[in-house]
Amino acid sequence: MTIRANFFLLLFACMMPYGCDEYRSIKNERELFTLDIECKQTIPSEKKVNMVLHYKRNEENLATYSGKIERRGARSITFRKRSYEIDLNKDLSLAGLPKDDDWILNANYIDKTFLRHVLSYELFREMSPQNVAPKCQFIELALNGEYNGLYVLMEKMDKSSLGINGKDTTAVVFKDPHLFRDNYEGICPWDMSDFHQQTYPKNKNKSDFVEEVRRFILTSSDQDFTEHLPTVFDIENLIDWHLLLLMSNNGDGVLKNFFIYKKDKNTPIRIAPWDYDHSFGRDGDNELNLDKIPVVINRSVLFRRLMQFDWYKIRLKQKWQKLNKSDILSEEGLKERIIINSDAIRDLANKNFERWSVDSDWYYDANGFDEEIDIMLKFVTLRHRRLKEYFDFGISGL
Repeated sequence: MTIRANFFLLLFACMMPYGCDEYRSIKNERELFTLDIECKQTIPSEKKVNMVLHYKRNEENLATYSGKIERRGARSITFRKRSYEIDLNKDLSLAGLPKDDDWILNANYIDKTFLRHVLSYELFREMSPQNVAPKCQFIELALNGEYNGLYVLMEKMDKSSLGINGKDTTAVVFKDPHLFRDNYEGICPWDMSDFHQQTYPKNKNKSDFVEEVRRFILTSSDQDFTEHLPTVFDIENLIDWHLLLLMSNNGDGVLKNFFIYKKDKNTPIRIAPWDYDHSFGRDGDNELNLDKIPVVINRSVLFRRLMQFDWYKIRLKQKWQKLNKSDILSEEGLKERIIINSDAIRDLANKNFERWSVDSDWYYDANGFDEEIDIMLKFVTLRHRRLKEYFDFGISGL
């Protein structure tokens, strides 16, 4: 490994939620957190049931907690390897992550690298200190004492992790609101009484808030749009989200797979990304997408309008250049991140594939871990080349 790569390894370790020594020991398999969940019944998908969590490090039981568990996911709920949501009886820190009582156990079944979520969220947080995305940690999961595979333990995007002021009546959180769509044709919400999928507050419907913002995007004059946009949206946050979508090529993420939230009356709307397993070389149904179908940003009514203004395109290009100089979005920096992360979990991932086969019916091929990492690296080269041309020779469209 080069001196530069060794530097990045140390830098990466220090940016992890646990300390540098813990990162190195995990990488060398001397420090591994396991969540062993004991549940006396089949875990359902529509309600939480009682469970006991045995929290272990290197097979040593550190503590035992009680709480509830349920299966989670939309299409992913049909995968053989299940994802779960757990609700502990009190706020606790797990695997070095910030204290909370709600946690996501992401099976990461469709992404054989286990990195697409982790990498995307990490990049978004580093783009700006104001950006929020789930903090993650790799853990192993056992169910009733039996090994169930490698998982990504993730923060749940909720009032706590998003920093919502619970005393402010203007504070809101929505998951996948239909805010940026051209129209509502064909939309079939899970709950018709909650069309925009509000997650906070629980006891008061605030769909009018989304509709008001939507009217502002669609009907305000150019002068009013430009003048009032900074009070409606955090523009720097929008630019970072825009660049994350472009770099990851996450087509699903333009109209869904995100949270919008308003912390209080003095803070504009911000975006928090969610669900990036279909990115960095794979598309929405797991098919290879190295460079053939670039993300269409203009599907979003907000991005479509923003791209009509030179001031926005200038700021977008300036942030792209800044993030490249700082190696956050440079080709070299991205590749080093992927290599460092993959080196850290290779043995754990291959152990997972002994439990969950790499040639399942859900996959288009029987690629193993290293072959999937190579796809990500190849994608970064192709995507970065395309984006460099995009920003160097005009950003009217991709």
